[in-house]
Amino acid sequence: MKRAMKKRAKILFAAGVVCVLFLLASIGYAVTYNESRLVVPMDLSAYEFTIKDLPMIVSVTLVTVYVCAVVVVISVTDRKKLVTRRVDPRLGFLGFLGFLGFQGFQTGPAAFVRFAFFGFFGFFFEGKMSGILMDERYVENRTRAQLNAHKAAVNIIFAGLIVFGGFLGNVECALIAFEIVVAFAVAIDLFLGEYLLYQYDQDDQER
Repeated sequence: MKRAMKKRAKILFAAGVVCVLFLLASIGYAVTYNESRLVVPMDLSAYEFTIKDLPMIVSVTLVTVYVCAVVVVISVTDRKKLVTRRVDPRLGFLGFLGFLGFQGFQTGPAAFVRFAFFGFFGFFFEGKMSGILMDERYVENRTRAQLNAHKAAVNIIFAGLIVFGGFLGNVECALIAFEIVVAFAVAIDLFLGEYLLYQYDQDDQER
C-alpha cells in the first residue's frame, strides 16, 4: 500500500509540475505574442475571443481541475484509514476564494474557473466529521452523499447546456457560459458531498 501511495504521490507531483509549466508557458506566450491578454486586467465588455487566448484558458482550467483532483485524491486516500482525517473547519473559509471568479467580468473568461473554489466551503463540514470511526454506517452515508452530489453536478451541467444553448452561435458567450456552469458544478460536487455526509450522520444520531 505504501508503494502505491508513493506512486500516486509521484504522479500527482508530476501532474502538478506539468500544470505549472504549462501555465508559465501560457503566460509567456500571452505576454510575448498576445498583448498580455487574460494576464493583465482587461475590459470584458470589449473582449473578443481569439484562438491565441486558448493557451491561457486551457492552462488556468487545468490548474483548477488539478487542485480539485488533489483534494479528491487526498479524501479518497484518507478514507482507507479507520478514522476520518482531522481537518480544521476554518479551512472552509478557503471557499471565499470562489469570489475571485467574478474577476472574469474584468480580466476575461479564464478567471471564471475560480468559481470552483466555492467547493472548499465543504471543509467546514468535513472538519465537523474529523476523527470519527469509519464504520459501515459512515461508509454507506459517504457513498450516498457522493452519489447525490455527483447527480447534482451532472444536472447543473445538463441544465446549463439547455439554458445557455442559445449562445452557441456566439463563441465568446458560449465559452463564458460553459466555464461558469462547469466551475459551479465542480464546486457543488465538492461542497455537497461533505454537506450531505454531515447531514446524514446527524440524522442517524437523532434516530
